[in-house]
Amino acid sequence: MSGYSPAFKKDIEERINKGALKVAGQSPASVPNVKSVPAAIHKSGAGSESMRNLQALGRMKTGKMNKTEIAYSHYLEALKACGEISWWKFEAIKLRLADNTHYTVDFFVMKASGELEAHEVKGFMLDDANVKIKMANEIFPFKFLLIKAANKSCSAWNIKEIGNGNS
Repeated sequence: MSGYSPAFKKDIEERINKGALKVAGQSPASVPNVKSVPAAIHKSGAGSESMRNLQALGRMKTGKMNKTEIAYSHYLEALKACGEISWWKFEAIKLRLADNTHYTVDFFVMKASGELEAHEVKGFMLDDANVKIKMANEIFPFKFLLIKAANKSCSAWNIKEIGNGNS
């Protein structure tokens, strides 16, 4: 939660401890357009079996969140309830980086100030995703943040700013 005041962090932690906010561990049914992570690993496609196994849980159908993204959506709802952000949408925009090269932003977020941010939620990052987010940061005029769960329960988040865009 870097970038947020200590008072805000303390308020969120107190609300979670009192049960007023549930940031992680809620059922996928409580978030619209959410499908749980598939149990079976899809074996078709190019590449080695180990690479397919590595990518299997992170490759959801368009518009469907994985477990980490579901947990992060709850975190965003907590920020919205506290007035830190005014809006967010999952996979709202697809950025064209070059011919036949696109980057879909995981969460497009509007802060209370009106500033737009692109939040990329990752359990791990492959080289192509890393290159795409850095390239998007060079082209587009909004802040890009890399979000990683700080623990397995997704009850805390490590947030790293990729850059300031062109603004």
